[in-house]
Amino acid sequence: MSLWHRFFADAEHDVLITPAAPTAAIPAGTRSLMVDGVERSFFDQTGWANLTSHVGMPSVVVPVARNAEGLPIGVQLVGPMYSDRALLAAAEYLASLFGEADEGIGL
Repeated sequence: MSLWHRFFADAEHDVLITPAAPTAAIPAGTRSLMVDGVERSFFDQTGWANLTSHVGMPSVVVPVARNAEGLPIGVQLVGPMYSDRALLAAAEYLASLFGEADEGIGL
């Protein structure tokens, strides 16, 4: 049993909330971003969202805020195996709490 699976089995948590990416979203069509003055590949943004899929755990990203440039900032909800429907319900609820953040994002 992986540590991810044990987290849900032992801790009796239904959902883990993590950052969706290390920064806010990057503009559409952009292939890089600046982080502390260093140009980074936009693929650096995707690693966080891939962490759980390799061990069969569902996740969904929800926008909860916007940065100064108006780009969305998201959180990732992670659940135990086969909790897809519960995660979607939690995502809908969270999105309703942060309604302004998801305007125009398509959630």
